[in-house]
Amino acid sequence: MRIPPPVRTRLRLGIPGLVLALLAAPAWGALHIRITHGVRTATPIAVVPFAWQAGGRPPFPVATVIAHDLVRTGLFRTLSSRDLVQRPSRPAQINFLNWKVLGMSYLVIGRVVPGHRPGGWRLVFHLYNVPAAHQVLAFAIPTNRQRLRLSAHDASDLIFEKLTGQLAPFTSRIAYVESHRQGARRSYALMIADYGGHHPQAVVRSVQPIVSPAFSPHGNRIAYVSFENGFPAIYVQNLANGHRRRVLDRPGLDETPVFTPGGTHLLVTVTSAGGSSAIGRLNLRTLGFRILTHASGINTEPADFPGGGRLAFTSDREGSVQIYVKTLPSGRTRRLTFHGHYNAAPAVSPTGRELAFVARGQGLLRIARMTLKNHAVRLLTPGPLDDTPCFAPGGSIILFSARQGNHRVLETVSTHGDVIRPIRIPLAAGESVTTPTWGPDLPGSPHLSPPGEELP
Repeated sequence: MRIPPPVRTRLRLGIPGLVLALLAAPAWGALHIRITHGVRTATPIAVVPFAWQAGGRPPFPVATVIAHDLVRTGLFRTLSSRDLVQRPSRPAQINFLNWKVLGMSYLVIGRVVPGHRPGGWRLVFHLYNVPAAHQVLAFAIPTNRQRLRLSAHDASDLIFEKLTGQLAPFTSRIAYVESHRQGARRSYALMIADYGGHHPQAVVRSVQPIVSPAFSPHGNRIAYVSFENGFPAIYVQNLANGHRRRVLDRPGLDETPVFTPGGTHLLVTVTSAGGSSAIGRLNLRTLGFRILTHASGINTEPADFPGGGRLAFTSDREGSVQIYVKTLPSGRTRRLTFHGHYNAAPAVSPTGRELAFVARGQGLLRIARMTLKNHAVRLLTPGPLDDTPCFAPGGSIILFSARQGNHRVLETVSTHGDVIRPIRIPLAAGESVTTPTWGPDLPGSPHLSPPGEELP
């Protein structure tokens, strides 16, 4: 999908100090990987370095991309390259006994070879069940230098879905806000990149804050809040042609837009002059607006469930900040979180069976996961200041914003094994990233349409 040249805005008015405090972040440099223990039962899989037969030098190690994708989910653990006993690239070169001795359940081998068209390549990979010495999957994916990383993610998707039966996230996109500081001036850019932070493109730029991006269900539009007119207004932008429309600019603070499952409405938070806030539903065709929460105090950060019949949100209606669920047909509202005095920013998993949120305890803000069937809660991250969780397609990974030392980073944590890894976004001094969100899969993703030829 083509992203047009960014819309540029320039502002004259200031913004409330609270928003500045939330968005300002010190400069930061290199990202560092943090990996916790993971799942003890993670499936062992060896991803052997791919043979390069396409001429010239490889732009990056394809096998490393695939291995990092699989490990990020917490469901797999890979073999270090120094422990590889052989490096086959074709089926006839495999000695299965070697891999059985190393305790591997699965083996991935492959190569990049010239394609059928001038300048094109083919990424060929084979997945084997080691104990059975049996080929599970094999594909040849047409690619080239520009698409090679995406093709490696295609391979990861195919492998992950074949072995787990779950939807894979590796060919999806993320959106986030970059802030740039030059002296006393700060500027902002809403960016879209692949899930690993590669191939970033700007959607809109401004000298005033941009916050709360949210993809539409099909990924062809993005909603966000911009202060470009001196007050917060909600915009929806078409990612194919760049057309954008201001859809809400009620008096007060309009924030946290979220598309409903059908993509025809937005759930938004509106704040009155008195400071109380409510969640409403905005019809994107007629711009008609209906309030959904009527309790006093703060009601914010909506998250829709699959199907649109229920709504999770943050509220202080009972004295502390907690997460509630409202069933829209009946109007019944019930409290979900009870441990601690601060639980906020809910995100609903794609299946609707789990909830990610920010939990505060012992002075730390951490990402937590709740299984809605039994309300069991598990803390996934160490803090100290983690926020803005969102699920990947399929629900195996959660993206969030974190602070490490004096700088903020984007990281992912697996819902199964607490494997924490950074999103590698190249930034210069004086730059930072905030408010991430995860979008749907790119057109041509393996589970939407096969990326190449399945081999016998």
